[in-house]
Amino acid sequence: MIPAGHLPLWRVLAYGAPGLPLALMGIPLYVYLPPFYANELGLGLAAVGLALMLTRLWDVITDPLVGILADHVPGRHRRKALMATGIPMLLISLWFLLHPAEGVGLWYLYLWGLAAFLGWTLIQIPYTSLGAEADPSPHGHTRLASSREGMALVGIVLAAALPILLGTEHPADLLTAVFWLMATLLPLGFLLLARGTPEPSRYQAVADWRHGWPLLAHNRRLRALLGGYFLNNLANGIPAALFLMFVADHLGAEDWLGWLLLIYFGAGIAALPAWTWLARRINKRRSWGFSILLAATSFAFVPLLGTGDVAWFALICLVSGLSLGADMALPASIQADIAGIDRDQGGGDRAGLFFGLLGLVTKLALAVAVGVGYGLLSLAGFESGDSDTTALALTYGALPLIFKLAAAWLVFHLLTDTEPQLGGLRP
Repeated sequence: MIPAGHLPLWRVLAYGAPGLPLALMGIPLYVYLPPFYANELGLGLAAVGLALMLTRLWDVITDPLVGILADHVPGRHRRKALMATGIPMLLISLWFLLHPAEGVGLWYLYLWGLAAFLGWTLIQIPYTSLGAEADPSPHGHTRLASSREGMALVGIVLAAALPILLGTEHPADLLTAVFWLMATLLPLGFLLLARGTPEPSRYQAVADWRHGWPLLAHNRRLRALLGGYFLNNLANGIPAALFLMFVADHLGAEDWLGWLLLIYFGAGIAALPAWTWLARRINKRRSWGFSILLAATSFAFVPLLGTGDVAWFALICLVSGLSLGADMALPASIQADIAGIDRDQGGGDRAGLFFGLLGLVTKLALAVAVGVGYGLLSLAGFESGDSDTTALALTYGALPLIFKLAAAWLVFHLLTDTEPQLGGLRP
């Protein structure tokens, strides 16, 4: 038995290994896949966008259901077994999704996309749940979440750098490279996790839903976390959806897109150890709240930028990127603590359900962000290429600031500490 809070570094890193290949999907599927199906296969951008949106809407149902399934799978290695089931489903679906034959239609894109995202969910939910159980101490949760999200940031940077590394921006070539990277790195990462990450026996049975649901519904800390997490992800999602347009149309710096992304994500990787250290010193809730305020402060200057202010925007990307690691690791660590507290108060082993809810909130926030961002620009009559970019600058910079401040208020005023020594046993 390994003492709580004392997992060796190699085990912590082994747990994080699958995070890298899982993060490779993000940028390619949203940046390269739509123009590939729309232009090269002739399906049309609007139709392709609708099909991909419909595949993601299913996540609202599948995320909590897979979370419940992850809690009820019998056996000593229930989390790892479910991950092992999702890996071949994801890779087979990706092969067909990224290598379509001539003449395929929208149903082909929709069904294989649906299968791929379901496979990804079957991996991701038990994966994050395992991070709540492999080391049950509050600091152990932070170390494991930081390892997972740090590897994910490396995967995002690798995906963003693929056009530079391959010397091509052709969507078909980039999608093929993504597939083979995932087909190689995902099984390897899972083997490292399976070998190095302990999976403890079930502490106690999952509570019957008639008794367990009130514990969940009346959990004030969970409501505060999910509310703050939703608002913070909404604030992050709006500039993410409008980033390309802001850089190209407002700053006039389209050639700097790749470098600005690398600055942002690189800052997130570099700052992650510091946030982990700070969380142990002043607790996770305060650390996450300060990271939100740091990003809000930097984004307050975005509406003041004009054409050619690339250096100033690079500085904003650097400062706001510093908070990225905290945004990714600390809420997941807090959720792991909340799942442990729920278990101790009679809820049983429901980490899968808790992380299913966290995944659901993430995807809802990103979907709302796209609708709000593009909807407001449409109401303002803005179109890409317009000379007057005031509406774009305000939507990109000022609106996220409002949501960031609201998220910080929830974290500081409604979310309570989860570390036991800081009074974390209160519901």
